[in-house]
Amino acid sequence: MKENSVRLWVHGDWNAFFGLFTNIIANILVAAGLLTFVVKIPANVVYGEIVPAMGIAIFAGNLYYAYMAWRKAKREGLTTATALPYGPSVGHLFVVTFLIIFPVFRATNNPNLAWQVGAAWCAVESITEAVGSLVGDWVRRHTPRAAMLAVMAGIAITLIAMTPVFRTWEMPYIGFVSLAFVLVAWVGRPQLRLPGH
Repeated sequence: MKENSVRLWVHGDWNAFFGLFTNIIANILVAAGLLTFVVKIPANVVYGEIVPAMGIAIFAGNLYYAYMAWRKAKREGLTTATALPYGPSVGHLFVVTFLIIFPVFRATNNPNLAWQVGAAWCAVESITEAVGSLVGDWVRRHTPRAAMLAVMAGIAITLIAMTPVFRTWEMPYIGFVSLAFVLVAWVGRPQLRLPGH
């Protein structure tokens, strides 16, 4: 395969970009809101230290994942390799916020220590995942596919699907207009030239 046959950007990437971008912005707003209004960490710490650190990590992580996908496509002669999207998950945000950062902040009243302990916890998780990746392929080969997909389906239904459904009913004048665009783009296949297409 020729080196220049690996395309770095295709038509569908615009849809993926806007989907990932809006998801990440929403998750950052959720994290900032939880830390500011629920945990009561001062806004200058949240918006001056935590949010910029998240932005740098998300940017660097997506660049590295894109490089990994390009390298795999080039090495294996693929034209359909897609980078894994990188960013904070809602479930993980709630776990770290309420089980790590909030108790530490309540016990010490030190906002910097609280978010640093949260970051340390994320580092421990990363090391655990890296070690787990050494046996991940073996687990995948010896675990029934239905068992793995059932977990993903449960997460998708409860976290990914139900939250937008409830928000749609909270503000139907926004939610249903957006839903109409998505349905028309997916089912009707018109040339809308919008990210939903």
